[in-house]
Amino acid sequence: MTATVQKSDPKADFVRLGAGVPTARQIALVPGVETPLYGLDLPKGLRGQAREQVARRQLADRIGLGDGSIGMRPFVPGTDRDSWCRVLVFDPDQLAQWRELSCRAVLPDYLSLPAAEGIWTVQRDEIGGAPVILARLGPEDGFSAAPEIALMLLQRALAAGKPRAILNMGDPLPELVALAEAQDVPLLGSVEELTQKGLPLPRLLAHDELSCDLRNDPMAARAQLARQVLPWRWPLLAGAVAAALWATAQWVAIERLDSQTRDVAAQTEALVRQNFVETGPILDIRLQVSRALSQARAAANAGGGRTDPLDLTIRAAAVLDREGARTDSIRFTEGDGLTLILRLPDFAAAETVTAALVAEGLAATLVESRVGEAETGVRTEIRIASEVPR
Repeated sequence: MTATVQKSDPKADFVRLGAGVPTARQIALVPGVETPLYGLDLPKGLRGQAREQVARRQLADRIGLGDGSIGMRPFVPGTDRDSWCRVLVFDPDQLAQWRELSCRAVLPDYLSLPAAEGIWTVQRDEIGGAPVILARLGPEDGFSAAPEIALMLLQRALAAGKPRAILNMGDPLPELVALAEAQDVPLLGSVEELTQKGLPLPRLLAHDELSCDLRNDPMAARAQLARQVLPWRWPLLAGAVAAALWATAQWVAIERLDSQTRDVAAQTEALVRQNFVETGPILDIRLQVSRALSQARAAANAGGGRTDPLDLTIRAAAVLDREGARTDSIRFTEGDGLTLILRLPDFAAAETVTAALVAEGLAATLVESRVGEAETGVRTEIRIASEVPR
């Protein structure tokens, strides 16, 4: 049986290291036996470089080797890049040789198999004349091993969870046939059979496998970024401290202003309560003080027999306007009351205006009337007492 799978990446061209030198457009394959995929138990909340450090320690404890004697790359094709739990393991001494290659990527050979959710792909190959089986157990798992070990790994994987089907690519594997029949898993040999059964088709490099290039070191990239960012940490920290100090100073100033405003408001309310609004609520200080002053003025005028100067002026102005008198000046004193300096046409008009003021109820007295040499008309002085006649 043979299976043919359409390439998801039409540029995918694989060259196994040792069988040729890969070009810039080719993908170099290293033996999966030397780059196994390990699953680790990592906390979900761990992210970034801290997750990689924990993974390295956990991997070193499991393998029993020192941290510097193993190379590790997170395996995150098609999954959340912050919650990976599988790593590719390799000999760090080979890293320098891989980085000298001018190719698209360096991948374990089992990542050259197509993958699909729920579909396993298996293929027989040879490395240096020795048979090897490549297996891809969905997009997030795979391995390469000798046939005996590969069948044991497949049997263990089937015990953990069965796929919807196994696609046998290349030459048939009798041992795989017996294993699939024993586990009651469909073993198919072509894409057409997958299509007939309505199963998903495996695709090459469709799950971001190229991001697992063994030459890339995500920890080194993060370390380089950290070296570029760290020199700025002190200026940023100083800026943050300055901003915090400024904000604190502004808050203190605002709090001080609020405190002063509250003190002034309390003092004002106390004065209003003491002198103007002895009972009842204080709602509008300006309005209530104005009313209290008006009431106090009216009470003072009523009790002392005096008329308010403004009232005198208003009443007198109405009479003067009616009589047609021209006003030169108006003044008020406590002793004399309201003094009017008028410009009238003749002496008779002065008598008429004085009589009109008296008729209005004002205590008006004609003080003086005289004619100026340089002025026309009669200059008249009339005095209106603030005392209300009784």
